Amino acid sequence: MVDTGLVDLHSRSTWLIPLSLCLGCPGDGSSDGDPTGPSASSSSAGTTTTATTTASTTSGSTSVATSNGSTGPLDGSSTGMGSGGPPKLDVGTIPDTSDPPLIPTDIDVVLTADNAYAFGYGSENEMLSYFGGVTATLASQIFNCGDGPESYLVPAEDVAEYLYIVAYGDTATTQGVIGQFRRVADKPGGMDGDVLYTGDMDFEVCATGVDYNGGDPPPTLEVINQQITLCNSGMTDPTTTSGGWVDTVGTDIGALAVGETNQTPYAGGPQPGNEFPLVCQSLVDEEAQWMWFNWDPNNIVWPAQSPFIYPGGGGNPMHDFMIFRLASEAVPPPPAG
Repeated sequence: MVDTGLVDLHSRSTWLIPLSLCLGCPGDGSSDGDPTGPSASSSSAGTTTTATTTASTTSGSTSVATSNGSTGPLDGSSTGMGSGGPPKLDVGTIPDTSDPPLIPTDIDVVLTADNAYAFGYGSENEMLSYFGGVTATLASQIFNCGDGPESYLVPAEDVAEYLYIVAYGDTATTQGVIGQFRRVADKPGGMDGDVLYTGDMDFEVCATGVDYNGGDPPPTLEVINQQITLCNSGMTDPTTTSGGWVDTVGTDIGALAVGETNQTPYAGGPQPGNEFPLVCQSLVDEEAQWMWFNWDPNNIVWPAQSPFIYPGGGGNPMHDFMIFRLASEAVPPPPAG
């Protein structure tokens, strides 16, 4: 047998030495210093009672040791021990430390992608509202302030448990999505919530393996929802998909790729670790990070190698189109008050 250092309460008795032992103290049930009174530490096989605040189990019941050494049941009833019995546990006095429910508010969204994407929202099982696709054929339509990033509004009254970004690239150079999300104030004059950026740890991605290129019409809502169902099942081809939703930890067959922020100076051409020019910073903050899917995380380790740069070759090596999702409850609420 391997000695684990653990005490087996079923095979032998265990004696615990109390931290303090006051013999003959008022209310301890012993006036003559008799160590066999309730303040003494006692033990039998499978039962432990000490003068410290320690949970104890005896014959299937659970009690808590009090400061005078006696034990009281967790239901708050008195044992009658000592001069007045232990104090009753009033569960009504325990403060509620749970977070207050999230009050739905409108969510402002700003997104852009290299090269094509579509935004929508809905439930965990389907996209219910779909804004259609945006395809950039010029670099200015990705990065510039005038015709670059697009803005969307998710109304508070709509079903928006999840926010979805559908994205796919061309078969050249770089691919990725970037943007930000913010809950707006729920009353006039109020403050907006903090911004949540692409690259946040709450994002997940599913690489569907359904090949779309930049010049293709965007996937229909029906096609997207079919793929969401497959992503939720996790029962997809591991050689051509991510095998379901993955985060930055991912699996051997894929992971969410998070790259540079929108403040990295561009070196003049895409290279690992510095793939993209800056996006209009009056629309997308510096803290936003580019996202994509890493189809070979064991061998593509950013920034030494880059999943944002098209690897070449035939077929669909990146396994796009991608569906990124974010639970809307992750977007911080406006300040209270």
